[in-house]
Amino acid sequence: MPHCIPNCWVSINFTVTPADSNSAKFLGDLLVGFQTPTPTSGRGSTSWQREMTDVAWQLWRQPPGPGWKGFPVAHFTPPGWQIWLLGEVYGHSAGAPKLETFLAEIAEGCRPAAELNGHLLLLAWNERRREWHVWTDRFGTIHAYHAWRDGVGALGTCLTPVAELASRRKLDWPALTGFFGFGFFPQDRTYFDDVRVLRPATHYIFAADGQLQQTRRYVEWTHQPDPQRSYEDTVAAFGELFEAIMQEQLHAGRVAVPISGGLDSRSTVAAIRSEMAPRFWSYSYGYGADSVETRISRQVAAARQLPFQALAMQPYLFDRLDLVLASVEGFQDVTQSRQALVADELAARADYVIAAHWGDVWLDDMGLVDDPAGTISPEQVAAHTLKKMAKRGRAWLLANVCAPQLPQQSPDDVLQGYIADGLKPLAQLEDPDFRVKAFKTDNWSFRWTLSSLRMFQPGAFPRLPFYDIRIADFFSTVPSAFVQGRRLQVDFLKRFAPDLARVKWQTQDANLYDYQKFDPLRLPRRAVRKAWRLATGRKIIERNWEVQFGGAAGRVGLEHWLVRPGLRLHEFVSPEKLQGLLTDFQRDPLGEGRGYTVSMLLTFSAWLERHAR
Repeated sequence: MPHCIPNCWVSINFTVTPADSNSAKFLGDLLVGFQTPTPTSGRGSTSWQREMTDVAWQLWRQPPGPGWKGFPVAHFTPPGWQIWLLGEVYGHSAGAPKLETFLAEIAEGCRPAAELNGHLLLLAWNERRREWHVWTDRFGTIHAYHAWRDGVGALGTCLTPVAELASRRKLDWPALTGFFGFGFFPQDRTYFDDVRVLRPATHYIFAADGQLQQTRRYVEWTHQPDPQRSYEDTVAAFGELFEAIMQEQLHAGRVAVPISGGLDSRSTVAAIRSEMAPRFWSYSYGYGADSVETRISRQVAAARQLPFQALAMQPYLFDRLDLVLASVEGFQDVTQSRQALVADELAARADYVIAAHWGDVWLDDMGLVDDPAGTISPEQVAAHTLKKMAKRGRAWLLANVCAPQLPQQSPDDVLQGYIADGLKPLAQLEDPDFRVKAFKTDNWSFRWTLSSLRMFQPGAFPRLPFYDIRIADFFSTVPSAFVQGRRLQVDFLKRFAPDLARVKWQTQDANLYDYQKFDPLRLPRRAVRKAWRLATGRKIIERNWEVQFGGAAGRVGLEHWLVRPGLRLHEFVSPEKLQGLLTDFQRDPLGEGRGYTVSMLLTFSAWLERHAR
């Protein structure tokens, strides 16, 4: 029987903890080395500091420094344990059991780990059993990595030092095939074949020498729509729940609020009252001074009297490439990290940032609502999933970079295998649309979206309202038809924030009251705008890589990282092929998805030079 702390049956009702940025302590990164020397590599410019020592391991911390704020951290010492909480628990309120008690009960096993809610990672040393335990949150929002070979191991929150201490540094080509094909690494794979990222909703147990002993997923996906709740009641229930979650995340501290022309960020703004505005700073970035996105964002901010700053996207990437690589660790196309533009402003103006990521997944369908359970085969679901995951522009990468490294496998077969393996544990979900949503959350969200969120952390720590487990539990009871075409989110905004609903929705070119109405002038207006652009030679820029790669500086940067003599990239693809690709890219950058192809090659080359040697 586990040694349970008294009152472990008391229900928990939490708000965000720690809530006060003035009292919260921050940590750059945490690392456990098993029979290893002192680490020398890391994410920031600060040195590793040894915090604890055992005969079998040493615990190191890297303090925050310029360019990396890191994570809130709390350290607890209940009887028999050393416990470190990285990040924030969502939902901890006055009158509930102390956070230390709550976490100790999870460690002892007398409270289910499924109650862990927040943007967090829980690391604990069991002094009695001499074991390390790690709990990821339900979505794996803070990544941790593990490697072990020949009696040497490492466990930590940054890939580079884990690999430095315990990896053979052999590239994992099936994993890289997933990276180039999907834009993210599949499953728990990384650049190196002996380094793994800890999966979501999982409890890991490691021996004192660092060997992995046991893994157990502590919660499984379910989807059981409530037949008694009407659509109108569902809209109301979501509105009440989301308001409560947002009030928890907004209630203290200096908070930055990114705003776009879409629906997710304005859904977070809906929770802000004008009297709260002085504590917030809102911003948006667009592709040019007359950006539609920033015009809409300014209107959203003005509706709630938020201080607002419009930022025009500049060619920052090659000047800040080291910062981007260190933050996202090369796990996504470096041109996707637009947050790097605002890192200095965030550091100066905010302690936390509201990141509305994944709202568009919960509040939209996956394209299979019209194919209910029993009318579509598992093979068709897999084909649909692959189509949603696979990137345009992958073909050149798979043929020229991956295929030569996979003599016994077809790159396309590797990609299909990842899809099939990922769907197997979700077969119990009868609704095919929700099955694809669960797959996307366990894969795309875990390996792509959450990597991108680290680009906020040079300046501020992200708070994630759509990663609150209450949101996931709620949508596990909602029929997929209710969210089809963003229907529920639109009606939520119309009911709870009519002032924001009256602002244009960028993708629909109309406000939420009119976007479904037939407007005889909408198409003529678009035609006039297009004719004006053609007549004046104005080019619409819609992608960050167009800004970063355009002009003479962009061409020089690409040549430096792709065709400069001596690059390690040339071990895998010849400079002649790369030069041919760049020539085609300059001639027709939008053709054959070449923007993605070139961006991924840049990411791979820069990562090889900075982190693989």
